[in-house]
Parts: sequence; C-alpha cells; structure tokens
Amino acid sequence: MTHRPTEAGLGPLFADALRLVRRDFYARTQGLDLTPALARLLLYIVREPRSRQIDLAVRLEVTAVTLGRMVDRLVERGYVERLPDTEDRRAFRLRVTAAAEPLAARLEAIATETRERALRGFSGPERKLLLQLLGRLRTNLDGEA
Repeated sequence: MTHRPTEAGLGPLFADALRLVRRDFYARTQGLDLTPALARLLLYIVREPRSRQIDLAVRLEVTAVTLGRMVDRLVERGYVERLPDTEDRRAFRLRVTAAAEPLAARLEAIATETRERALRGFSGPERKLLLQLLGRLRTNLDGEA
C-alpha cells in the first residue's frame, strides 16, 4: 500500500520517519556493547559537550531518574564523566572521556551512514531545504503549549 503524505498525516509521517531512522541506526550499532538508548545518549553528549543531565532527559524524553541511571552505566564503563555545574550546585554536566573517543567516532560514522541512507536521492539543495524546514517546524513547536 502506498502512503501519500498529507497535512493531516504530518504526525504519523514524522513518527514513521523517526522510527525508521532509529531502526537503521540501532541495527548499525549492534555489537558495540551499548544498548540503543545508551548509544543515542552517548552521541548526544559527543555532539553537545558539557550538557546538563536534565536537558538530556528532556531531549531523550525520559525521566531525570532514568537518565541518571543511564549516565551511571556510561560512567561505570569509563565513557562519560560528570562535572559539577558552576551555575547550579545540584546539577551535573557531562562530557565524553578520552577512553570513549574511538567509540564516539564510530557512533558518528554510523549516524552519517544512517543519514546518507535516509537522504539517498535528495539533491544538495533539497537536503538543505529539508533541514531548514524541519528547523523552522521545531522552532514553531518548541516551548509552545
């Protein structure tokens, strides 16, 4: 059955696209000694060094407690370290350790492979436009009730 995108189907279309991108990424991360959730978290920390745990919990749509446990697992493996937040004594910021750099590089390569597969057949201008439009959509919805 062929599905045609419509404005009414925006949510399901985004959900399906995200599900398929994640499925591809997770399939490529098998064998890396990380769960899909930990791989995703580590990639966020690589891309946003010194992120606050609470901000990552929001981005990953998990509770602060769940994220804390995930971070504990990365810390135990020596991949991430917690740093005190100079602006909030109760908070921590995260950064990838030197020991995790080869794994982080592999995750970035996997993410690139997934992105290239997802955007196969898109021209350079189409890719740029898609990212601009998605960025605008995110801005429109971010923080809105």
